[in-house]
Amino acid sequence: MKKKSVYLSVLLATMLVNAPEAFSQGKAKEKQVQKSDSTVIVNTKEEKKSNLMLSAESSSSPRQLNIGLPFAGDILILENDLPVVYSFWTQMPMTTWRYDNSIGRIGLMSFAEGALTFGKVGYCVTSWDRDPSSKFKGFASVYTSNYGSLKYDATVTGPIGKKGWGYMLGFNETYDRGSGTNYQFTPWGDRAEFFKAALMKKYNQGKIKLTYKYATSKTLYGVYAPLVYEGNGKTSSVDGFKLGSDSYILGSGKFPYYDYNTGASKWADLNSDSASRTLSHTIYLNGEHRFKNNMKLTYSSMYMKSKAAFTIQYPISLGVTDVDQQATTGSTAYYHGTTNPYNGPVQMIAAQYYPQVDINTSLSRIELTKKVGANDLRGGLTYQYYDAPELSYGGIYYQTVEKNPQLLDYSQYWGAVKANPLMPTAGVGAYKRTTTNRAALYFSDDIVFNKWLNGGIGARIENQRYKELHSPYANQFQNNRELVTADVNNKWNKVFAGNVVAKATKNFGFLADATYNDYYSPYWDYNQKDANGNPVSGALTSVFKDNQQSVFNVGGGIYWNHGDLFSIVSKVTHISKNNIVTSQTGYNAYGQSQMVYPIIYDINTMGWTTDVLTSPFKNFNLHFLLTLQKPQYKNYSYKVFDNTYNYNNNIIPELSKVLMEIDPSYYIFNRDVRLWVSMRYYGKQYGNPTNAFTYNGWWENFGGIDYHVSRSVDLKLQVVNFMNQSGVKGALVGGDQITDASSFVGRKIVAGGIRPRTLELTANFKF
Repeated sequence: MKKKSVYLSVLLATMLVNAPEAFSQGKAKEKQVQKSDSTVIVNTKEEKKSNLMLSAESSSSPRQLNIGLPFAGDILILENDLPVVYSFWTQMPMTTWRYDNSIGRIGLMSFAEGALTFGKVGYCVTSWDRDPSSKFKGFASVYTSNYGSLKYDATVTGPIGKKGWGYMLGFNETYDRGSGTNYQFTPWGDRAEFFKAALMKKYNQGKIKLTYKYATSKTLYGVYAPLVYEGNGKTSSVDGFKLGSDSYILGSGKFPYYDYNTGASKWADLNSDSASRTLSHTIYLNGEHRFKNNMKLTYSSMYMKSKAAFTIQYPISLGVTDVDQQATTGSTAYYHGTTNPYNGPVQMIAAQYYPQVDINTSLSRIELTKKVGANDLRGGLTYQYYDAPELSYGGIYYQTVEKNPQLLDYSQYWGAVKANPLMPTAGVGAYKRTTTNRAALYFSDDIVFNKWLNGGIGARIENQRYKELHSPYANQFQNNRELVTADVNNKWNKVFAGNVVAKATKNFGFLADATYNDYYSPYWDYNQKDANGNPVSGALTSVFKDNQQSVFNVGGGIYWNHGDLFSIVSKVTHISKNNIVTSQTGYNAYGQSQMVYPIIYDINTMGWTTDVLTSPFKNFNLHFLLTLQKPQYKNYSYKVFDNTYNYNNNIIPELSKVLMEIDPSYYIFNRDVRLWVSMRYYGKQYGNPTNAFTYNGWWENFGGIDYHVSRSVDLKLQVVNFMNQSGVKGALVGGDQITDASSFVGRKIVAGGIRPRTLELTANFKF
């Protein structure tokens, strides 16, 4: 449904994914073309990224990677060859994973590899816990920022006796103030604790390891801010509100909502465990075994028991009502629970509250590899079990437009009562429980045909069983009425992938790759519709519909290696995604609403990316990347109140047509000191699907000094947004039917803000 896609976009802004290929964020996989005279070998499984972990949104999460598709929940983080969560709705990956000293290796899985192993769409961060060492070793880090954030973690490893046994112990404490956001109800935007303990046995043919992980975190989501839209892509700040630092969440942290079942209005506290704390206990069993015939077996299993909570309050961006607009509607605003009038702009807010629920996740992966002549053969099995309820409460209310806003009682034509700040029956919430079983076989073969040609093929076939207990009373309170069930078996998901590299000369050649991925994505439809196919009042979402989404990614280009002087990859890519299901709600001049559902549409991106690595002189390195792309809607149109909205060929909001990255670095003092800068340019973005709203381009920029003090101590000083840019990015909520933005010039809107200048200092220790 449309609501969830909005929330996913919100999370994207605060977490983890915006180029037709992952080349747009670092070194391309084709950069791994070896420069030998005899063969060309391409690693199709792992991407080599520059500044992979540099996130402009958060110091705790990986950077976003754009694949020319809007975010849809498929960005994945793996630990010990398995996803850290099956689905981040409602358990976010960062609630159970952090990049700290307990992580021994980290990388980025290629688009094809993510599809082959777990059927995912996108580029997956992959990590492995540190193995025990043959003698005692310790690793520790301390991080702080000019806003008072503090993070510290330590990991120790060592042997137990002399018969191959070893241990690993690690902990992580995070007190993160982000950009110094001045929440009145808590000092921390992210408060987390992690603990890991592992026991490993090495033997002649391999190793086996058992790991326990405890994780708990409280995180506040949402980076919205009010701005004034000046037109032509320009915005300005609202008086008294500092972008990136001031909080636009109710200062008390307490917000009203409706009970999805009874309809009773209640209160929740963002600082409570029920609203914000996720707790998980995870056990890993993984290892490897080498057979005498040079075949290698790797295996990993994980079971996780979680209590997950998630809450977000997102402003309806076009729901800001200025004083002059209030006068025309006869509206009056009061500070909540009082008769004191509020004379200022008001903001409409939608709250989505997912209280703590119990989630059970079990994931396994087994893989056999063997080299036979010119073939690197691989066969694997994955199994994924996921059982989770999804309980949500909702409400829509008004707040003041200022830092740390106050709750309002707002009387308007719909007759809201001042004693209840919630709009009547708006944002009622829902309930469902899903159980998913997915078993898959995958196969790949990397082949060296001769010294001029090599390539690879891969395939995955997956059987999926899906069961859902569902509340069909859309936009209604359940009132203990009967739930409905969908129970389906033998749904088949498929992945096919291939790549080829053809060497024309010693250092120059051609490359191409393609990945096709389809997967089961069902939805619930309404049982009663009008002549136009729109649900009527009182209709139930009681009709279960099968749906298969598909993603096709194909590209081709050239590479050219010239020693340290330069290494270039230039590639044209096409990516498409089909059968996306959403809804739209429109309003007429009388405040009446009409829903259109389901709307099934496609998206399509053509892009050209050129990626350059060069070391023109000693101690200097430069990475440069340029992506030109055109991410568009396809087959997307609908009709509301006799008005037709056609998004076909429009640019998808939040995705830029021009992306650029510049990463120079220089070593001094016998390479003990590294000076570096990382700059990423995002071109003009559109704020809504009609492309009526635009934002000018901006730079994400980082700079720093890395100082290798000794074998035991490294220091890193990093400045985020050293250019001290301010501005806006992200999609507008509530602007889907705005076709002319001229009436909003000089008016207040709400969108995501750029993170302000932040100084970060990290000290790393080895002992």
